[in-house]
Amino acid sequence: MGKAANHPADQFIYVKNRIHMLNQVVSTMDPEQIDMDDYNRVLEMLEQLHTKMTRFKKDWQEE
Repeated sequence: MGKAANHPADQFIYVKNRIHMLNQVVSTMDPEQIDMDDYNRVLEMLEQLHTKMTRFKKDWQEE
């Protein structure tokens, strides 16, 4: 997703874009056809977003 987001507004835009992307991925999945690989892929995306948001939170607290 491009360049580093250092400003809080840019970081929030990054988070919004990632949530939108995650929603698109999940929306295309058929609940009747999902398998463990699909589940793990979504879980990995959520974990990556959580890690990024935790880093952003730390940045905001340091300001």
